Amino acid sequence: MKKFKIFSLIVSVTLVASLISGCSTAKKTIPQASLSDKSPITITFYNADGNAKSSTFTDPIAKEITKETGVTLKIDYPVAGNTQRVPLMIASGQYPDIIYAKGDTPKLVEAGALLELDKMITTSPNISSVYGKYLSRLKYSLDDPKTYTLGAYGVDSALWNPGGILAIQHAVLKDQGYPQIKTMKDYEDSIAAYMKKYPTINGQKTIGLSLLADDWKWLISVGNSASSALGSPDNGEWAIDSNTNVATYKFMQPDMKEYYRVLNDMNAKGLLDPESFTQKTDAYLAKLSTGRVLAIADASWDYGTAVTTLVKAGTPERTWATLPIVLDSSKYKNASMTNQGYGGSTGIGITTSCKNPKRVMAFLDWMASDKAQILNNWGIEGVDYTIENGKRTVTAAEQTMKNTDPDYSVKTGVGLYSYPFPQRGDGVKDPSGQNYTTANTETITKNYNSAEKETLTAYKVDMWKDLYPPTSAFKEPEYGAAWLTNIPADSQLNISLTKADAESQKSIPKAILASPANFDKVWDDYQASLKKIGMEKANADFTKLLKDKVKLWGK
Repeated sequence: MKKFKIFSLIVSVTLVASLISGCSTAKKTIPQASLSDKSPITITFYNADGNAKSSTFTDPIAKEITKETGVTLKIDYPVAGNTQRVPLMIASGQYPDIIYAKGDTPKLVEAGALLELDKMITTSPNISSVYGKYLSRLKYSLDDPKTYTLGAYGVDSALWNPGGILAIQHAVLKDQGYPQIKTMKDYEDSIAAYMKKYPTINGQKTIGLSLLADDWKWLISVGNSASSALGSPDNGEWAIDSNTNVATYKFMQPDMKEYYRVLNDMNAKGLLDPESFTQKTDAYLAKLSTGRVLAIADASWDYGTAVTTLVKAGTPERTWATLPIVLDSSKYKNASMTNQGYGGSTGIGITTSCKNPKRVMAFLDWMASDKAQILNNWGIEGVDYTIENGKRTVTAAEQTMKNTDPDYSVKTGVGLYSYPFPQRGDGVKDPSGQNYTTANTETITKNYNSAEKETLTAYKVDMWKDLYPPTSAFKEPEYGAAWLTNIPADSQLNISLTKADAESQKSIPKAILASPANFDKVWDDYQASLKKIGMEKANADFTKLLKDKVKLWGK
């Protein structure tokens, strides 16, 4: 683990003590409490994916949760992308009652900061029901097979949406007669032709492809766009051989060079947003909301607010169609529709600072209950949805608000407390035969905006997933999603990976922005740096972790 100087430790203790309310530090496992105890209690919660808008716990759904459980959540979050919050907590030994730390979870486990949950889970019927056959996937590692966190993602979620990565405006596709854009060359040519024809949009200079390299999001926009184009599902920094489970730091793949050569060419031709490697997320989303960005390389969950803003402005044609683009269609097929199975791994954990673990576990168990799942996904009956012919139905007016108000969830609370709490996935049915979530194929297709519907009709398909190679074309990995694999915080693998990521964030933009004549040298120097860091050994070490994970899961 990282070592701090004495001065830093003193500052860390002082800062954390002032920011986080501490509780008893006794580490023990306590049986599940009954929710018959609904007395008022405040539970402190650090959410690594939280933000100022979603952390007030004053919306209608929050009030309903408090009414049902007596719990008020005091939610903390990383301000301005601060990555030192968890290390500061560890330095002080003081933590919130519950924590969702994402990739910093191994640091907490190694610091002894999280309670073991296995015994409490056995007396938590709703949690046991939600995770069911996947409970073994919540265990930390083969060497430490205990459960410290509750998985943060929807269990058994249906694959209805490829999720986006490489996307292009509907307006571009329509103007060009809905061409077949299958390769990066097709993508580049389409963007170039539209920019030449329309150098401005709404009086502003047209932007071709805009990337987002802000903090960890570089791995999505700059990194995952590349692996997607090389036929890999999302495995974080890794490319995994589906037959052998052998892992490679994905930027060491030979064809990665050719993907980034395309971006280098686009930059040389003025097709790449010159602010791609300097813009912050808020500025990026504001830029997308102007409608002048033709193409993006991003996950749909990241740019949804821009889509909502454009639809509200009456310009749905300026939103983006996600397409199964690859570098070379004779070598690769886009694997976005791969079913990676339930990954378990990181989620909410109860810390050793918590005063009342059994009351907190009772609350988490209630959040996994049918009542809470319906409340968090659908909202309040008579307000956010109605019952028609015995079925929950979102009214047209409410759906319009969802589609046009970027702050809908923040204002109403609907959907705000599903993630990262225990949750049923899309398509999973409750005892009445209805979906726990509002998503189904009918509502998805019904709520596509007008430009989406026009584009899908032109391509003769019903849903975006229909443009992609089907799930049946890919083998479900035995290890789930590789990026959900716990890497020991103090291991050489983690040290090497951290260094490699830092090198990648520096060298990949340098290669993209280099003159085409200098691209090969910049790339080759980057590859030499990765070898010097020790990534060949890291590949072997991560491969072992994947194989250990398969053993842990009982495959």
